[in-house]
Parts: sequence; C-alpha cells; structure tokens
Amino acid sequence: MNRQISIFFCTLVLFMVSCKNPKGEKKESDDLHTVTINNEYSIDVPFFMTGTTGLNEEASLQFQSLRKEAYLIVMDELKSGFETVFRDLEQYDDSLSVIQNYRDARLQILSRTTQIIDKSPSTSLQIQGLDAESVGLDAKVNGMDNEISYFLTFIDGGKKVYMVMGWTLKERKKEHKKTFKTVAESFRLID
Repeated sequence: MNRQISIFFCTLVLFMVSCKNPKGEKKESDDLHTVTINNEYSIDVPFFMTGTTGLNEEASLQFQSLRKEAYLIVMDELKSGFETVFRDLEQYDDSLSVIQNYRDARLQILSRTTQIIDKSPSTSLQIQGLDAESVGLDAKVNGMDNEISYFLTFIDGGKKVYMVMGWTLKERKKEHKKTFKTVAESFRLID
C-alpha cells in the first residue's frame, strides 16, 4: 500500500512539474481579461490597464495605464458610411480593398496631428477569420517632446470596419509591442 501511495505522489509531482512553464514565467494570456462592447465584439485587454473615457470621444473602447504609459482604443464605423463619405470626397481608391482604404484614411487623419517619423510596411492578416491590416509607426505628436509609437490594426467586420490602436512612448515600444499585438489578434465579433 505504501508503495502505491509513493508511486501516486511521484506521478503527481512529475505531472505538476511538467505542466509548469519552464522559465517559471506567467503566460501572456494570464495577464489579459476579455471585455465585451455593446454585445458586438470582444477583445482581450491587459489587467494593468483601466477603462477611461478621455482618450477619444468617438472610440467604443478606451483603456489606459498612466503608470506604464500604455493606451488602447477601438474605433468602429459602418462600412457603407465610410465608403460613401470617402467616395464623395474622391479619396476612395477602387484598386484597394475596403480595409486598405480604411487604413489609409485613418493614417491620413492621424497625420493631421502627428509627424510620422517611421512607418513599417502594412501586413495583411486574418484575425478570427476576418481580413485585417496592421501597421506600426513612430511619430512626433504636436505639442509633445517625446516620440510616440503606435500599433494599428484595421479589421473588416462585415457591416463595420474597426481600428484597434495601441500607443506608448517610443522608449517603451519594445516593452508593449507583443502585448498590443496579442490584444489586436484577440478581437472577435459576437454573433
């Protein structure tokens, strides 16, 4: 009987050790929680961020961490309304997809208040089966001394287009890059 108990405990210890992260680090998913907006979409947000309303009055989601200098918003608009307005302004490019047009329009709007210093090439991807584009950029914001790094993801959600925008001080870019990527890739429409 004692031998069976010893084997059981050895097996239990081996199982527990094998399940542990080899470096003893927390998995990134342990640091996020899911937020649902208007029963329309959900997205995973870092626990270190808190909800706010002062980042952008048009955003459907706004989170920030003043201590970590990290900010996150989600913008959304009807795809048909976006297309109509930009066609009327003769700024819609029929050779591009809707999401590429949305990306270019949002970058143009951002450039009104920033001087873009460096921009990564746009990357096409799929997020939960939805077409998306991502781009990163460093910019000088009017009235600020420090450069800001932006992590932008544009998502074609069928009836709506979405922009997930994370930003931080350029000096903290490496610290937050993986988290903002994980956040954007967690975006899910709710049926």
